[in-house]
Amino acid sequence: MEFPSSGMNALTVEAFDTTRHLAHAAKQASERGFDKITIVDADTHHDETGSFRNMINYVDSPVERQLMRAASHEGRRPMVPLNISYQDQGGRLQRFAARKLEQTPANVHRDITLTRRSMAAMGATFGVLYPTTAMRLSMQPKRGWEFSLALAYNRWLANDLLPQEPQLKGMMYLPLHHGPECLEMIEELGDKPGIAGCVVASPRYEKVQSKGMVRVFSAMEERGLVLGFHGMANWDEPSLAAINRWGAVQALGIPHSNMTHMTNWLISGMPERFPKLKVLWLESGVAWAHYLMQRLDNMYMKRISEAPLLKEKPSHYMGRMFYCSQPLERPEDPAALDVAFRSINADTQLVWGSNFPSHEFDVPSTIWDLPFLSETAKKAILGDNAMRLFGFKAESA
Repeated sequence: MEFPSSGMNALTVEAFDTTRHLAHAAKQASERGFDKITIVDADTHHDETGSFRNMINYVDSPVERQLMRAASHEGRRPMVPLNISYQDQGGRLQRFAARKLEQTPANVHRDITLTRRSMAAMGATFGVLYPTTAMRLSMQPKRGWEFSLALAYNRWLANDLLPQEPQLKGMMYLPLHHGPECLEMIEELGDKPGIAGCVVASPRYEKVQSKGMVRVFSAMEERGLVLGFHGMANWDEPSLAAINRWGAVQALGIPHSNMTHMTNWLISGMPERFPKLKVLWLESGVAWAHYLMQRLDNMYMKRISEAPLLKEKPSHYMGRMFYCSQPLERPEDPAALDVAFRSINADTQLVWGSNFPSHEFDVPSTIWDLPFLSETAKKAILGDNAMRLFGFKAESA
């Protein structure tokens, strides 16, 4: 069967393959000699819905297990409905439909195989895996349901999927509520091999500084786990209701969701309360951080009393956090991006991530081809910083 959007170069669904799809990325990797350096994909996604029937077995409540089996037709349908969007560009982004039918060997989990293929094409040796469908749990009202599904996913990730591939680590989904239960989850799974940390889906109204989450962050800090905030846009957010195009909602809403949590994190003095907790901000590019530094510093110097726990300007704390480059802005004047890089200390604090197979993803050349970076800085952003952040060991390659 041919894709209706194939045009003159007909492509059949049966012939689709991630390696073929990323042929240009592989060519770039070869031309730039990426096989001679260590590259870490700090943000790669998998479609966990294909394993939902296995995840259900990790739900504690037999009543909820039965409800989930019925609602998902024994795992054949996703539990979380897809919000209105146009990610596949009307079928032109063919991997959205074809990747579900891509042939993989029976003796290796499908998600592992597909991730290996995308990493190999881009030249990455290590990768950090994030959920996809589960990230939309933050935008539905049943908070108990969110925790049950998140715990089931996290147990499946730690016990079933990650042990199959030592060059992959995974981020558990962290609900910003149910503090005592989240703490139990960290204590149960946080020391499992392959668990790199926890990720918060940013479009939500719970506060990061809430009393119930303090012990959770403390437990993560003790274990050296990374706390990630994954920018996303929610078209139901009242402040975005006036925008009538999905792409514009993404452009504005994704960084806004991270700016909200960053502001709360700083003004509540969380960097002073958890000085060793590694915090990572994902999928919002880098321009927002430079902007927010200026806004918060300006506010702080006028109203220091509103952030009594801080001992430095907000920008100083932000400069010690970590950032993932994707989707990297491409201003007409590269000097603008250079300033944004320097503001976040990109040489030591920025990591590259592909965000594959999203509608927009970045290959390593996005970083490697920047004219203002030294070769040392390029190598650090593409791999060395993430090796340090996530604790990858070169000998496991």
